[in-house]
Amino acid sequence: MLKPGAIGSEIDAACQAIAKKAGYDNPLHRTGHSFGVTNHEAPFLAIGEDNVIQPGMLFSIEPGIYIQGKGGFRHSDTVLVTETGYEILTKYPHDKEELTLS
Repeated sequence: MLKPGAIGSEIDAACQAIAKKAGYDNPLHRTGHSFGVTNHEAPFLAIGEDNVIQPGMLFSIEPGIYIQGKGGFRHSDTVLVTETGYEILTKYPHDKEELTLS
């Protein structure tokens, strides 16, 4: 969904819906944030953030799932919004098996 014209809160709502459908009732972390002068700043991909995504914006896409008393998981990618969509700038494995320590 990250592309020019998309709305930050709608992207977050879609990610939250995926987590809920998978059985996680309380994802606690927003889908992402932008970079600028500091590491974490607006525009955010979160509830209540009705910003319009524009080409050239840079985001950390980092949805998280947390289970009380057990722990959590948050994966982060740095993503550049292009004229037609996005480019993932983070280059490392994405599947669960490669990211899980035994």
